[in-house]
This record gives sequence, structure tokens and C-alpha cells, in this order.
Amino acid sequence: MNATLLFYPVYLLIAFTLTLIFIPQKDYKEYLIYGIIVGALGDVIMVGLVQNVLHIMWFKNMGIFDVLGQHALSPLSWLVTVMLFLRFLPSRKTFLYIYILTFSCASVAYGIVVRNADLYDFLAWFYPIPAYFIFVLWWSFAVWIFRKTSSLIPRGRP
Repeated sequence: MNATLLFYPVYLLIAFTLTLIFIPQKDYKEYLIYGIIVGALGDVIMVGLVQNVLHIMWFKNMGIFDVLGQHALSPLSWLVTVMLFLRFLPSRKTFLYIYILTFSCASVAYGIVVRNADLYDFLAWFYPIPAYFIFVLWWSFAVWIFRKTSSLIPRGRP
């Protein structure tokens, strides 16, 4: 067993455990729905675009987790990550902007770690700047859709 083989399963196990610890059981279903739509489906769409259409990045060394050229655990990892991201969403706008920008930096760092684990690669110009802006847009969309549609957001909140 090496880091390449264990990276996604270990990340997924840790992040899933954190969702069980930090997300109240009564709210879990709603966070899960956002995780599926924004995280898992978002990952499948983004990978489809940047890997299969634009050929900017590509998965490798997937072994048994290869599903149509995508790592099967990647969407699940994004699912639980979005759940945690939304759970700790700050309500004050200033902190919200900082939170999105910081989470985008962490997402770029995560992408580089996944690359270092030899699970995927990308064209040199894509990281860090263009990828960072994609993550800013992705996390901003997650916040926007969550704040517009979630029953967990009090309606009097801006």
C-alpha cells in the first residue's frame, strides 16, 4: 500500500467522519443534497470539461477506482468537502469573502497534493492562478445557491 492508492480513501474517511461529528443529524440530509449537487455533480461536470473537453488535466493511477476516466472517489470527496464548507459558512459578508478566498487557496493546495500523490496531472500553466479563479467561482456558486435555497438559512439574513 502506498500514498497513491490510499490517498482518496483516507481523505474520504476523514472528511466523512468530520461530517458526522460537525453536522447535526437533523440537518444532515439537506447538507448531503447540496454536497451531491454542488460537490459530486460539480466535480463530474468540471472534470468532464477540463479533462475531456479542454484536456487541461487528467487522472492517472486510478486502479480499481477508474470509472469512465475519472477517479470514482473524487466526486465523493468533493461531496463531503462541500458539506463541511457549507456547515461552517460565516454569516458576516467580510468573513464570507475571506472564507471563500481562503477555501479556494486550500482547494488549489489540495489539487497539488493530489498531483504529488501521482493521481492526476495538469498542464503547467493551469496551477495555481487559473485553477484558483475556478475554485473562487465554484465556492462562490456554492454559497450563492445555498443562501438562496437552503431552509437552514434564516430568511431575514442578508
